[in-house]
Amino acid sequence: MQKHVPLGLLLLLLSLLTGCTQNLFQSSSQTEYKRLTLDPEYQYQIRKDDKLSVSVWDHEELSVGSIYSIYNSNEIYGKWLLVDVNGKIALPKVGAFPVEGLTIQDAENNLKQVLSQWIVNPQVNIKVLNKEITVLGEVNAPGTQLLEKERNTLVEVLGRAGDFSMHADKEHLRVLRASGSETHEIEVDLTRIENFDLKNVVVLPGDVVYVPARNGKQFDKKSGSTLAIASSVTAIIVFTRLLFAL
Repeated sequence: MQKHVPLGLLLLLLSLLTGCTQNLFQSSSQTEYKRLTLDPEYQYQIRKDDKLSVSVWDHEELSVGSIYSIYNSNEIYGKWLLVDVNGKIALPKVGAFPVEGLTIQDAENNLKQVLSQWIVNPQVNIKVLNKEITVLGEVNAPGTQLLEKERNTLVEVLGRAGDFSMHADKEHLRVLRASGSETHEIEVDLTRIENFDLKNVVVLPGDVVYVPARNGKQFDKKSGSTLAIASSVTAIIVFTRLLFAL
């Protein structure tokens, strides 16, 4: 006698065989990933298209988005200066002022020298308003994060992303950093205590932190829906047989 495989089981097997998904940022022959090196003395350098606020103490007329002002200087209100294609910002009274490639401290020192022509011992504060990092993958709150501090660790960024989802692969986190035409990366295993130094790696503006899905994610997602479908089909078959038996 020929044995028949239950229809529900066939549907389950078919779903599992066709339910493969692909994680982002898979290495390929077209993309070269290099080991990410971290400079402990890193300082952010101002870039084209950065949004800067400039604060000069007790000189509102020379400031843009001043932190010393009694009025809201939030970026939403447009109180910032854009670093143009020439790497300069247009400052009141000063005019075109070059900032591209400078650290915040160097830019502040240069501006102090210029303003000292009119002000005795000027107090200057420059802030970059658009230093962001992107967190993707299996976290509860993926997206971009504004980096308020100068030094931000991987653990802090993951904490602000709302912790991992239940499907996160904590052994193969990746930090990707663009450098010209190349992409540099580092892989971190959060399940091993001896890698604590890597877990606290300093992430930089423009970095992408990616948390891939573990291999069993698709099985978990598919199995529930497939079993539901299989149960529905089985119920229909039983109901049909009952109708014909009457």
